[in-house]
Amino acid sequence: MEAAPVNIIQYFDGAKQGIIPLFQRPYSWEMKDWKTLWEDVLDQYLPNDRTSHFMGAVVTVPVKTVPVGVTKHLVIDGQQRLTTIAILLCAIRDQEDADDSTKGIIGDLLQNRHYQPPDDLKIVPTQADRAAFSALVKGQDLQPFQNSSVIEAYVYFTGKLKGKDGNEEPLNPRTVLEAIQQSLQVVMINLSATDDPYLIFESLNHKGKPLSEADLVRNYVLMRFQHSVNAGGEQEQVYQQLWSPMEAALKDRISEFLRHYGMRQGTNIRKGEIYSAFKREYETLKGSDDVLGALKETKYAALAYERFENPQIESNPDVAERLQRMIDLDSSVFFPLLLRVYRSWQQEKIDAATLIRLLNHLESFYVRRLVCGIATNAHNKLTLEWCAHLPDDKPDVWLADRMRQGAGGRKWPTDVEFIDALVRSQIYPRRNIVRYLLDHLEACFGHKERTDLANATIEHVLPQTLSNEWRTALGPNAEEQSNLWCDTLGNLTLTSYNPELGNSTFGQKKTILSQSHYELNRWIVEQAAWTPIQIEERGRLLAAMAVERWQR
Repeated sequence: MEAAPVNIIQYFDGAKQGIIPLFQRPYSWEMKDWKTLWEDVLDQYLPNDRTSHFMGAVVTVPVKTVPVGVTKHLVIDGQQRLTTIAILLCAIRDQEDADDSTKGIIGDLLQNRHYQPPDDLKIVPTQADRAAFSALVKGQDLQPFQNSSVIEAYVYFTGKLKGKDGNEEPLNPRTVLEAIQQSLQVVMINLSATDDPYLIFESLNHKGKPLSEADLVRNYVLMRFQHSVNAGGEQEQVYQQLWSPMEAALKDRISEFLRHYGMRQGTNIRKGEIYSAFKREYETLKGSDDVLGALKETKYAALAYERFENPQIESNPDVAERLQRMIDLDSSVFFPLLLRVYRSWQQEKIDAATLIRLLNHLESFYVRRLVCGIATNAHNKLTLEWCAHLPDDKPDVWLADRMRQGAGGRKWPTDVEFIDALVRSQIYPRRNIVRYLLDHLEACFGHKERTDLANATIEHVLPQTLSNEWRTALGPNAEEQSNLWCDTLGNLTLTSYNPELGNSTFGQKKTILSQSHYELNRWIVEQAAWTPIQIEERGRLLAAMAVERWQR
C-alpha cells in the first residue's frame, strides 16, 4: 500500500479511469456538502490567498485488465469528492465567459479524448448515476436526468459561478479552475493488487456519509464476485439481476427486510446487527455458486416481502386480503415467520389453503391478545421460537397447537376470555383495535354491496359526557354505570354522523342512526331504551360474531 499527498486534480490527469465499484452507494452528496466544497474553493480563489487545502483521503486499487485501453482503478473511498469535482469542472466549462483554453483543459481532465467507450470517461460512477454523469460530461441533453443528484449538483455550482469574489468582481471561470488545480489536496492511497478492497472499504465506513445496514450487506455480497470493469461483468450481472430488483421493490425498507429475513430461522437480529448477521451467514458459503444461490433465495424473499407491505400486488385475492389485515393490525413482527411459509407456498410445499389458515391463526392470536390487554412485547420472542421449530409439513396445524400451549404472557386467549373482554373491558382507549374490530364485524354481515367505511368514525351510543336526559335514563347510579359501560364494545358503533350525534338523547340518536347504511346500527335502532342491559346484550351479540370471526 502506497500513500502520498497530491493535488486532487492529479486523479484527472493522463490516460486513466477511476471506476466507482458497484458495491459503493450512488452519488449522495447534498446541498450542505456542495456548499462546503464551494466555500473551500472560494477561500482559495484569489491567487495571493492560496494555500493547500486538505480534503481527506482517496483510496484506490488497480484493476487487472487486458493490455489495451487506459489504466483502470477502483475508487474504494473518495468517490463523492471525485464525482463532485468532476461536476464542478463541467459547470466551469459551461460558463458563457469560459474561454476556449479553459474549456480545452477541462475537456482533457474529464475525458480520455483518444479512446472510445467504455474507456472515454476519467471517472465512471456506479450504475445509478452513470447515464446522467456521462450526458453531463459529454455535453448532451440533460432533460431526462433532471431528478438526478448529479444534475442537481451541476445546477447548484452553475448558479454559484455567476456570483462574485471577495472584491465584488464577477468570478472568472479560469481562476476558479486554477484554485482547484493548485490548492485542493488529498492523501492518495494506492492499494496493491493483492489487497482486499472490501476490507479497506469496511474499515473506512465510519468516514463520510454513513452507510445503511443494507448498503453494507450489498457491498459485502457483491465483493464475493469478480469486479465489473467492462459491461456485462460478473459483479454487474449479479447486481442487475439479483440485488437491483430488491432495491427497486423495497427502497428504504430493504434494511428492515434484511433484518426479518435474517431472523427467519429463529435468530434474533437487532437493527444495528443486520450486516454482522449476514456476514456470518455468507462467510460459511465456500464459492461464488453458493453465494449466488443464497442471493437468489434472498431475492425471492424480497419480492415476497414487497407483497407483505403492498398486498394489492399479490395475485391471490384471499392471501392478499389477509396480508392487508396484517398491515392494518401493524403486526409486521410476524414477517420472519411469514417469509418461511410464503416461500413454502411458492415452492408448492404447501397449498394456498394452508397458508391462509396459518395467516388466520396469526390474526386471531394478535387480535385476541390485544382485546384481552396482553402485552405485545413477547411477540418477537414467540415469533423467533416458532421460526426455529416450524415444520415443513402442516405448519398451520403445528402453529395452532403451539399457540394453544402458551400460558401467561404467551397465551392465545380462550373463547371465554375473549368474550368476557369484549363484553366488559374498557376497550375504547385502544382505538386501533376497536376500529379494526368494528370494521370487520360490519363485514361479517356479508352484504354483497359493501358500505365504504373510509369516512366512518367511532361513536359512543351512551355519550361520554352525560346530559340530564341521559342521567335520568340511567337512574341514580348514572355516573357509576357510565364509567362501567361507556367504553365497552357494546356501546360503540360506526357512523358518519358523529358531529350530529354528540350527546343527543337516545331517541334523537335513533332517528339519525336509522338512516345509517351500516349493519352494526340496525339492532341499536330497534331498542326502546339504551341502558347497561342493552349495552351488555349487544356486547354479547358482537362477541359471538367475533369468536366466529377470530377462531381459536
